[in-house]
Amino acid sequence: MSILYDPTGEPIEIAEGRGDLRWSSMPFSEWDGDGPARTGSVPLVDDQTISYANIFATQWSVAAAVMRLLSWSVRVPLKVYRRTGDDSRERLRPSDHPLADAINAPWELGSQAQLTMSLLGPLSVHGNATNEIDSGARDTLRWRPADWRTVKPIRPTPAVIRGWTVTVDGKEETVPADSMLHVAWWSPFGPLGVSPLQQLGTTVSIEEAAQRYQRGLLRENARPPSVITATEEFLTMLEPEERQLMMARLRTDVKRIYGSPDRAGIPAIFPPGVDMRSVGHTAVEAALIDQRRVAREEVAAVYQIPPPLIGIYDRATFSNIETAREIGYTDGLAPPLVLIESAITAHVCRDLLREPDLFVEYDFAGVLRGDRLKEIEAIREAVATAVLTPNEARATLNKPKSDQPGMDEFYLPVNNLSPVGSAPTRPDDAASESGAPDGD
Repeated sequence: MSILYDPTGEPIEIAEGRGDLRWSSMPFSEWDGDGPARTGSVPLVDDQTISYANIFATQWSVAAAVMRLLSWSVRVPLKVYRRTGDDSRERLRPSDHPLADAINAPWELGSQAQLTMSLLGPLSVHGNATNEIDSGARDTLRWRPADWRTVKPIRPTPAVIRGWTVTVDGKEETVPADSMLHVAWWSPFGPLGVSPLQQLGTTVSIEEAAQRYQRGLLRENARPPSVITATEEFLTMLEPEERQLMMARLRTDVKRIYGSPDRAGIPAIFPPGVDMRSVGHTAVEAALIDQRRVAREEVAAVYQIPPPLIGIYDRATFSNIETAREIGYTDGLAPPLVLIESAITAHVCRDLLREPDLFVEYDFAGVLRGDRLKEIEAIREAVATAVLTPNEARATLNKPKSDQPGMDEFYLPVNNLSPVGSAPTRPDDAASESGAPDGD
């Protein structure tokens, strides 16, 4: 048992659910007037439940949306910066600061991509993510992923989290609130976020039922689903025991001969007085195909991913795929990554390290690049308007720094490009230098 609190402040005991501890998927309680709602799981049509973790593991549309976000995220680097005044900043490398080193190597054999996935994955599935911060020494800052299914909040009141209880190898340990990075979506019920799968509960329930229906239809298929009937004259020819045995044998034979997708279409042969007629309906008649398409679109809507990017090409064209990709990055991936970077900046930089001028930021420049020609034109314009120095422009193209004079200076268009701050060149001076006549 674990104790949580509903929004009224009353304690709630969360019991074990089917397969997983219900609190283990998401320690979030919702008070609906009659008592605590199901936590960490979605009710199915037959009153069973499925945990959020199992939904991700078994429901392809949810997995497609979450994996799309995860696969995008590993291409977006997380960088550490320090503000230097006047809205300028300098990037810190792993050798410059412990936080940059911890993001580059978050744990033993860990990578920056794994750090991002350890936060974005649980956030997408459970609505919450936690990572323990090991800050025993400033030069050895490290992370330790905390599986959200094994984490319980210590909440003296519904609105306050004082710490966390983490179960590791069957043993519980308490982690102070300032040593646990917690990232969560906003919730009207308190500091614990609401899982997107809670919002997709009805969609997931219908989709799971549709899959089971189609799976059962294929497994038990007698093409078509049917009933065996016998005429009254045939039945009166047999004793009751013989009649029951005969019908059981017919049912067994029909299932053995016709009950498989591989045997669909085999002509049926029955003894005189016995017939088989269709009583069921196909997946098309049950509108399951349309229903499953709607389920995919609802999943895409909740995760803010354009439908073509998770395999829904009904209205996709060559011209809008590129736009859909940009929308996927800006509207689907950017918000949770901004939430993660804001949590790291507030929790680690400001409160733990006490360095308010330090911050982290995901760099989307690489993944949002256009074609090469447009990129070159944009960089040329940035250099010509003193947005980038030539060496900074080369860095965006992954080119080595140049040691030529003026490559680290800003330029502005004054006739020919000149370094910012240099003496202006008058037209007549330029003409006299070139030997051209004054024009008198």
